[in-house]
Amino acid sequence: MTTPANQYEPDYAVPPGWILHEYLEVRGISQAEIARRCDLPSKLISEIIAGTAPVSSETALQFQRVLGLDATVWLGIETNYRRHQAQAVK
Repeated sequence: MTTPANQYEPDYAVPPGWILHEYLEVRGISQAEIARRCDLPSKLISEIIAGTAPVSSETALQFQRVLGLDATVWLGIETNYRRHQAQAVK
């Protein structure tokens, strides 16, 4: 697929954990608290923030329910990040 000449295509991608970390920091919510609210292990939240664990569909739905940001946004960020990582290896 070709990219139109006037469409911006960044040469980087941020992991969804970076977005989550910023979101929590601005709102003063700890990792332990978001884990509790989402009924997820604290270790998983820590790994997502570190960029070592992906945001699954189920986790995205939990983030949507608790944080109010649509699950498709979380999954889109995850997909873009993993695609960028894969392309960087080639």
